[in-house]
Amino acid sequence: MKYTKLLIGIILTLCYNTIGAQTYEDAIRFSQQQFLGTARSISMGGAFGSLGGDFTAIGINPAGIAVYRSSEFTFTPSLNINSTESSFNGLSMDENQTRIGFSQIGFVGTYKPMREVKEGIVSSHFAIGYNKNNNFNFKSIASGNGIVNSMTDIFRINAYGLNPDYYEDSYPDYWDPYNANTGLAFGTYLIDLDGLDDDNVQTYSSFLNEGDKVDQTRVIEKIGYSGEINITGGINISHILMLGGSFNIHTLSYEHDSYYYEQFNAENPENSITFNNFTLHEYLNMSGTGVSLKIGAIVKPIQNLRIGLAYHSPAWIKIEEDYGAKLTVDFFNNIPEIGTRFTEKRYDSQYDYQINTPSKMIGSLSYIFGKKGLISFDYERIDYSNAKIKSNNNSLGDITFATNQSDIISETYTAVNNIRIGGEFRASQNLSIRAGYGIIGSPLENDSENLKITNLSGGIGYRNSSYFIDLAYQLSSSKDYYYNYDWDTIHDVNLQAPPRTSLDIKNHYLALTLGFKF
Repeated sequence: MKYTKLLIGIILTLCYNTIGAQTYEDAIRFSQQQFLGTARSISMGGAFGSLGGDFTAIGINPAGIAVYRSSEFTFTPSLNINSTESSFNGLSMDENQTRIGFSQIGFVGTYKPMREVKEGIVSSHFAIGYNKNNNFNFKSIASGNGIVNSMTDIFRINAYGLNPDYYEDSYPDYWDPYNANTGLAFGTYLIDLDGLDDDNVQTYSSFLNEGDKVDQTRVIEKIGYSGEINITGGINISHILMLGGSFNIHTLSYEHDSYYYEQFNAENPENSITFNNFTLHEYLNMSGTGVSLKIGAIVKPIQNLRIGLAYHSPAWIKIEEDYGAKLTVDFFNNIPEIGTRFTEKRYDSQYDYQINTPSKMIGSLSYIFGKKGLISFDYERIDYSNAKIKSNNNSLGDITFATNQSDIISETYTAVNNIRIGGEFRASQNLSIRAGYGIIGSPLENDSENLKITNLSGGIGYRNSSYFIDLAYQLSSSKDYYYNYDWDTIHDVNLQAPPRTSLDIKNHYLALTLGFKF
């Protein structure tokens, strides 16, 4: 495996935002679950660990299957609207994306003895179906003018000391062990040789003069999901103790496209040897499958009180990803070496590996107010620093890369406490009104706000003896940020810090569950 993959994780963390082979970020992306399944669960904030009797509840605590009194089939189509406000260099811009899909489908079978009993095993249960855990749909645009540094600055910083004789026209990994994009910049003449410094080390120039400004725009689009097929069994013991366990097959799909545009600012003094504009398109396509185990229990110490406890093992997920980039440059004048003002280079690569998500514990408490309603609370503990990256083969390069990624995870992420609260009020014999609230803590060790997710939800449901319809709405809010590029000022003390893009992200989620009892 090429030297790039040994360092890319650490260098991406320290240098600038790119999307290829971000395995340490993937570990968090696929661990931070929201339990987007049935409409009833969504409307009550996912606080179903001790309630059971709902297909998404089975995914939270498999003992919830033993609460069922009949067999059931459910299906949940859904609508997701992502809305993102980006703030960059003093300018705010809004973008949105809409996706239609489904968040749950499942069957629960309930089996009772030929003669009804009240003690011992009063019923046994089996379920199979799918619950969606996350939507990755996202789109943003950020733009700013008159910026005093350029992405070409990070290219020349990364190229410092590299031997241009190692440059490969088709795939410049060997030339650039830090990031293949720097090799693309050299291949398209965005940077070029600038002689040796006092230490006899090769330096590079970006052709920009001191004080030159550029205009920058970045468009990011993501689509995808993660979810799991739950195969669950459970028993009800004397209507007091419910036990359950599940074998889970995890599935995920994720696509990320980034388009970065940079243009020579029109107010600059004329500089005929630099670029007019350039575009860097980066892509990442991922798919994965994995397995995990869950066990749980629900106890009813008194008729109206339920206490739940569940353990989720790590999910062992095999990832296959394709990633790459294309750099297209338009210069003001023809380049003498090639006789044209347009240049273009690209690379494409693949990487396969395994993610082990962290285990989690869930404690739950609920109280049922007769036939009037209920209130429920879930507490979830998960330590993201325990996520691991594993190599899929025994090559030293892959093993070293995976170890570096796991080190980044353990140093960057931390343990969090997630809470979910939900309530249901029965307005009539058939109609229920629901509401929920939840907080998913930030996994970042040194930042408790960014990547923290806050959920507000509500909904209604109609039920009779043979079918039910539930409708839910959830507003999910979070904040994040990124840099188009960044550097250690030890390389160039004259460079100003690049502007940061701040993101205010909102996801509007609408779900409709159709259920049939038999």
